[in-house]
Amino acid sequence: MTTLSDFLDRIYVPLRLRGRSHNSVRLLEHAIRQYSKYLRRDAVLDDFDDLTVSQFLTHRGAKLSPYSVERERCALLAMWRLAADRRLVDKRPCVQAELLPERTPRAFTVEELERLYSAAETTPGWIGPVKAGAFWPALIMALYESGERVDAMLHVPRDCFRAPFLRVPAGIRKGRRTERIYELTAETCRLVDIAATHDAATLFLWPTDPSTIYTHFKKITKRAGLGTSREEMFHCIRRTTASHLAAATGSVDAATKYLGHSSDRVTRRSYIDPRIANAGGVKPIDALPKIRPPAAPRIHRLDRLA
Repeated sequence: MTTLSDFLDRIYVPLRLRGRSHNSVRLLEHAIRQYSKYLRRDAVLDDFDDLTVSQFLTHRGAKLSPYSVERERCALLAMWRLAADRRLVDKRPCVQAELLPERTPRAFTVEELERLYSAAETTPGWIGPVKAGAFWPALIMALYESGERVDAMLHVPRDCFRAPFLRVPAGIRKGRRTERIYELTAETCRLVDIAATHDAATLFLWPTDPSTIYTHFKKITKRAGLGTSREEMFHCIRRTTASHLAAATGSVDAATKYLGHSSDRVTRRSYIDPRIANAGGVKPIDALPKIRPPAAPRIHRLDRLA
């Protein structure tokens, strides 16, 4: 019997993920591991069953957010559909999607970004041959001024930086289709030059497992008093870029184009923090007419005594 891991390696990846990032494969591998752990054996193609998968997702929902459960559902169903198309299983999936609450995008205000920068600047230790207090401010400001994703930034070849321009090749960006060129401020260029004093092929050197960078960044956000949840991680900097662009221009369209989104709907729903983008306009609380409560009726002395 074909295991899901074998199906992923031999069929799904060559047919569906050719040329895609390793992160896409990683998410599918994670879903398979969790499903196998739930079944207490290696998951096989015959385990693509509506009731079994639904029970697995209910089990996962007891400890994960609906968004995490939905990612695992989408991963399993993507493989299931291809298996059905190739007639390796009899039925196509009919598993209900998770009910996802709509979250308000969280971005950093100017004051919060300044606190983040200060905490980064005072980070002790070294990252390879570069002081941590030099690496982190450079990375944060490059992400903020470009609006780029951290995974792409960490893979930018060093010869793609010619101050004041930073070129991010299509092959390391999400989707691997569009190259972007960003102009950085003189101060950020100076920071990047300092952070690039190493012999690695990439502009920013992270010598350990890429996933550990989130653990270290979480320590910085905590010292800055900004929290340590997913909402305050690197993607919050990208949302910060979008929100401040929308606030400065009075249009979400500017943020949409700068971030390379397909539509304003994506930007508005997932990237624009209303606390920032609406700061210059009329706030609903200010537009509502002010209501004065009627004068409280006088209480007679006998009433008070009673």
